[in-house]
Amino acid sequence: MNKKLEVRDLINVGLFAVLGFIFMLIGSFTAMVPVLMPIVPLVQGILVGPSNMLFSTKIKKPGMLFIQTMLISLAYVIMGHGPWALLTGAIAGFIGEIILKSGSYDSKGKSRLAFSFSSLCTLGNYVPIIISRNEYAQGLLNQGYNQEFIDTMMKVMPDWILIVMAILGFIGAFVGCSLGIVFLKKHFSKIGK
Repeated sequence: MNKKLEVRDLINVGLFAVLGFIFMLIGSFTAMVPVLMPIVPLVQGILVGPSNMLFSTKIKKPGMLFIQTMLISLAYVIMGHGPWALLTGAIAGFIGEIILKSGSYDSKGKSRLAFSFSSLCTLGNYVPIIISRNEYAQGLLNQGYNQEFIDTMMKVMPDWILIVMAILGFIGAFVGCSLGIVFLKKHFSKIGK
């Protein structure tokens, strides 16, 4: 089998990167209620999981998941979330690729696990809250957020919260991918996954 990515593969990557970003963006609206900020990755994972499992049926070559993850991370950087998303995107995408390869790109269980890790690419968006709290709060204030919103959000985002968010994001993506497997059961059975 040819391992080189072709135009069709790149079109699939681009399409599912856009879908993934849209579902993650919708999930991020949870943060409009500041006390819900820590569960944003959970909601994003649940929403993006089904489309990720559909994407897994298209992945037959190395690099497709990594590129998708980096495109989603890049979109967040362009939106102003900072470069940390690229680092977490690269790590999450790399881990996902290793898992997919271990299942020979043909295992729904390994695909679910790979996408559960790759969905953690957005954790980089929250790193500035932890490493530069005051600057982050001032930036929100400059963007027009009121002080009460900022204070409430900062209270629910202590320094250790990234660990909790990573766990919740993984669980959310695992649940979302499991839902995707159920929705796509007929499709998976056709291709033998």
